[in-house]
This record gives sequence, structure tokens and C-alpha cells, in this order.
Amino acid sequence: MLLIYITENSERCQYVFELIFKQDFGIEYRVTTDLNVFNTYAQEKINYSNARIGDSFFIKATPLLFEKEIKQQHITVTQIMDSQKEQVKVLFANENCDLGFDIFSSVFYMVSRYEEYSPFTPDDDGRFKASDSLAFKNDFLQIPVVNIWSDILKNRMGEMFPSLGTKNSLFNALLTYDIDVAYKFKGRSIVRTLGSIAKDILNLRLKNICQRFITLLNFQKDPWDTYKYLSEASTSADLKMVFFFLMADKSANDRNLDYSNPWMKRLIRNVMQHSNIGIHPSYSTTEFPEKIEIEKKRLERICGEQIIKSRQHYLKFRLPGTYCSLIAAGITEEYSMGFSEMPGFRAGTCKPFYFYDLKKEKVAFLKIFPVTLMESSFMESKTDLEQSLQQILNLIREVRKVQGTFVSIWHNHTVSDTSEYKAWKRIHEKMILAVQ
Repeated sequence: MLLIYITENSERCQYVFELIFKQDFGIEYRVTTDLNVFNTYAQEKINYSNARIGDSFFIKATPLLFEKEIKQQHITVTQIMDSQKEQVKVLFANENCDLGFDIFSSVFYMVSRYEEYSPFTPDDDGRFKASDSLAFKNDFLQIPVVNIWSDILKNRMGEMFPSLGTKNSLFNALLTYDIDVAYKFKGRSIVRTLGSIAKDILNLRLKNICQRFITLLNFQKDPWDTYKYLSEASTSADLKMVFFFLMADKSANDRNLDYSNPWMKRLIRNVMQHSNIGIHPSYSTTEFPEKIEIEKKRLERICGEQIIKSRQHYLKFRLPGTYCSLIAAGITEEYSMGFSEMPGFRAGTCKPFYFYDLKKEKVAFLKIFPVTLMESSFMESKTDLEQSLQQILNLIREVRKVQGTFVSIWHNHTVSDTSEYKAWKRIHEKMILAVQ
């Protein structure tokens, strides 16, 4: 068993040790603050303090994990050489220790999203901007640095402690879909349908008018009814899917079919036959968190089972408030940890981890599944299709290198055969081929 020496007990230390050693490495460890116990221990041990102790493996501790308040951290990003002789960007560098940096503080800073607890200027939707993140400013947003740091530690420990076996994780992919608008034409009330037809006439969208009537007369499938296609694509690739359904009251930012609509209920029950489902809390749940439980219960009444998975609409959340509200509503798995404006690793990792509430200074029973990319990031930035595909393939390669979990977000309409999305459907298919 690995023994770790620290000068004082810390919730932050315990959280990071559990994340790295137990969840990632799969090894047993214990912590001591007793120097005599550490000195007499004859097996594998790590000294995480301010000074060397004999010839034991030494990682010099910075104050971050022993603080009990949130304060401005002045982070300098530097580079070290890994075992493959490649440059790796790190935080809290220190040449006077055996790893070259304080990996534990570095991991904690990234996965706790420490920087998002400080005052920031939000975007138009009230979100923390990718462009304000330490990762973007230092050009490592699209690199899972936390997992690379863990691999550096694992390799070093393998050299020093060859009898201490660690587990190997496997690359996997999870396809997730947000159902913001279930159908393009089906399920609308007569009033909404007539209003849409009037808009199409005013804008001379004659093709839309024809398609609407053909669909409503059941001569063709709704253009955004891509659920069978998605089921077949995931089954043939042996990949798991999660669908997140918007159960909101209608608003400018929440435009799905009404949750009581028979078409909506039928769709949810059909999707449940082949995939997992989760709640997609509405746009305003950041400001009105009581809506989360209301919307979750709507979905539970339709599907007849408890809902534990969630992803925020627009990836809009605030820490720690939104996560605490999700926990209170009974959510145990969360899938919003990504940026809407650009792809990459918001928390620096592509492996699931548990939420650490910096305000309460404790770990919470909410498992975070980091998002790698959302297709609308490429669409809204008007990134060239070929460039978008290359970015997606590069991200898949980065996740494969560290044997992580690639999590993509698409929407039912962006994989349709409609003219504006047909090319994106092909990119979606190439993405699936690349993760098999």
C-alpha cells in the first residue's frame, strides 16, 4: 500500500489523492501526518510537504491544497519534459522536487474549476467564457493536461516502485444528443402551425411550406426525426448514447414541444428502448434552480423511472450553485462540463470525476462527465467543414493517448438530411468511424 505524508490533513488533499490514486490508478493508499510513521514505513511512499525527507519520492507542496478560502491565484504556466522527451505545460512548477511541479495542486486547480469561483465577465448568456480560461490563454484547452500529468506521475512511480501495480484504463466514446426541438413540423398546435406557415409565406420559403404539408399528411418522415438513424448508427458501432430532453415551459430560449404533447411522450418512450435518457434543464434554471426538480419530475412521469443524468441547456451553469441544485434534485451524473464557444477540455480532463464544492470545501456525490466537443461550436464560429473534421479527429487522438472518454454533443436536427445540415451529418458519421 502507498503511504503519503502531508504536514496537515486537508479535504482538498484527500479529494485529489482519491481522484488520482484510487479512481485513476486503482491503487490503495493511506495518508499520515506522523513523520515517525513515514520514516519507518518500509514500502512505497510519497512525501508531499515543503522539504525533502531522506531519499523518499518528493513532490514539493504549494499552499493551495492547505488553504481553506478561495482567493486570487497567480498561476504561471511553464513546461517540463515528459518521459517521451516531449514538452508538457504544467502549473505550480518547482525544479527542486522529483516531478518538476506540484501535480496535486495542478490537478485540483483544473478539476475544481477554481478560476470560475472568482469574479468574471460573463458572455451574453451568463456563462464563463472559454476565452477567459487559463487553458485557452496558455494554448492547452484542447489538450487533456490533467490526464497527461497523471500519466507522468504513473510512469515515474512505475520506475521507483515497480511492484506497485496500477490499472490501465481503456479509451471509450459516448454519443450524447440534446433534444431542444424534437421535430421540425410534427406535434405543433394548429395555431403554431398556421403561424409558421405565415412566416414561410412572408419569407418566400416555398420548399418549407411543401415539406410541412407533406410531413403533416404523413407522406414523409419529419426532417428532424433522426432517432432511428442514430439508434442504428450507434448499434452498428457498438457505442452508447444518452439523449437529453428539454421539459421546459415554452420561452424564447426553450422551444421544444410541450412536455404533455403525445408526440413528445411517444418519442421519449421509444428512445428509452435503445438508449439512456436524461433531463436537459431549461435556460433559466441557473437563475431559478427550483425549476430543475419540476422539469425532472415531468420527464420521470413520462418514462416511469428515476432520472439521474442531466445536461444544462446552452451548457449554462454557475459554480457551485447549479451543481448544488442538481444534487438537491437527485441528479448524480452531470454532462455540461464543456464550453459552448469552442471545443476542448474545460476541466483539463477527459475522464469522469466527482464535483468538489469549493464553497463548502467538500466533495459531493455528483459525477462529472467532461464534454469534448459540441457541434454548434464549429457551426457558430463558421469553421470550415474540413477544418472542423480535422479538429474533431485531433481531439479524438488526444483522448485516445490518455485512454479517456470522448464525449460529443450533437442535436437531432444537425444529423438530418436537410440541406443546411447534410454535410454535418457526414462529419458525424466520420466521427463515429474514428471512435470505433
